[in-house]
Amino acid sequence: MPDVIVIGGGISGLTAAWDLHAKGMDVLVLEASETPGGNVQTIQMGDYRMEAGPSSFMGSSENLWRLVEELQIEELSEAASSVSDNRYIYRDGRLMALPLGPMSFLTTKLLSLRAKLRLMMEPFIPNGAKEHDTAWEYFIRRFGVEAATFIMGPFISGVYAGDPKMLGARAAFPKFWNFERNSGSMILGAIKFMREKKKRLALEGKVYRKGLYSFDGGLGTLTNTIADRLGQRVIAHAPVSKLGKNGKGFEVMSSAGQWHAPNVVVATPPHITADIAGDVTSGIVKPLREIPMSPVSVVHWAHEDDPRVFPNGFGYLMPRIYDLRVLGTIFGSNLFMRRAPEGKRLFTSFYGGMLDPGAMNLSDEELSGTLRSESSRVFGASLDRAEILSIMRYPGGIPQLLPDHPERIQIVQREVEKVPGMVLAGNYLTGVGIEHAVASGYTAADAITKLHSGS
Repeated sequence: MPDVIVIGGGISGLTAAWDLHAKGMDVLVLEASETPGGNVQTIQMGDYRMEAGPSSFMGSSENLWRLVEELQIEELSEAASSVSDNRYIYRDGRLMALPLGPMSFLTTKLLSLRAKLRLMMEPFIPNGAKEHDTAWEYFIRRFGVEAATFIMGPFISGVYAGDPKMLGARAAFPKFWNFERNSGSMILGAIKFMREKKKRLALEGKVYRKGLYSFDGGLGTLTNTIADRLGQRVIAHAPVSKLGKNGKGFEVMSSAGQWHAPNVVVATPPHITADIAGDVTSGIVKPLREIPMSPVSVVHWAHEDDPRVFPNGFGYLMPRIYDLRVLGTIFGSNLFMRRAPEGKRLFTSFYGGMLDPGAMNLSDEELSGTLRSESSRVFGASLDRAEILSIMRYPGGIPQLLPDHPERIQIVQREVEKVPGMVLAGNYLTGVGIEHAVASGYTAADAITKLHSGS
């Protein structure tokens, strides 16, 4: 009998399992799909290397770097190309670069003079942080309508595929919201935060990393490494159908078998967690099922390289005020090496989201046609020869953290605490990024360790 059963072999569950294994506990991971890793997987198709989910992680991701160091795969990490600093926003029929410094800010046509002046006034705007601010209310208050529409709105689409008027500022962007609450300004708060972080890392003897990173072999290197190290402790194609509680712990039933353990980590999306753990603690079902999930279609495509057509950079985002359905596109072969064959460019475009859920219903042919037509408009050249490499659909792709999300999760955690031996992990708890997912895995492992030791 294992000490812990981890239900869900995505990055959250794998992190929890790895940490518990490293602490000497006997761990079993049950993953529903044929391959562990969840959305953090890399697809190799000929000479194209594509990401199933996240394309990179930020150098500031401390929990993720902790995991990398524990796995001893630092030498496999790969910094993004310097051109990844170039980000674009579609406006007035063309791509415009986000300004990278004071001079480019003053000269950019992305924002009007009035909008620039309003943005420069941000440090002088009174502190108005409210717990139930939506992201839209927050960014309008801090930056004004135009900057919110053409910069922050697309950013929200890129991160959450969400509706800024639904998402909670405190829940979805807690760091930004706390900058205003604690410093009265997002800009001043960010400056203070970065200064303090640099000092803390220096005192701890840690490296301060900037920019974006991946791995030689793609982000799947991370999840593959954990799964390989755990070996037979990971059982794939083993969807859990029922979780029960008995006097000695938990009974976990799966199509692949039945297991018992004194502890369990449920590291699945919120709606699945409600289905699996609802019989053990019914109080979590309603709040978890009420978390909206944004549907996203991911299209990997390629085209012959042409610097006259395709700018160099990370990619572009689309404000939700145009008759274009694309949320944004990542220029994958610009970011990291060996992502596309010589003379080709690799792109990843995103469709759907909370403001366009109908995109999920488009057939492959319809979605491919939409992509070619819209990409031709965005890049200002006919892209009818664009090669569609892969279409992936995630009906419940990204959790939407509404204004009351922190209170919702508090209710869930209080109910879970009534069931000794069970903890939750996942990117719906405190944030949707890969760093949040890894952090939740470590937090879950710490909780299990304390329960196991009786402290």
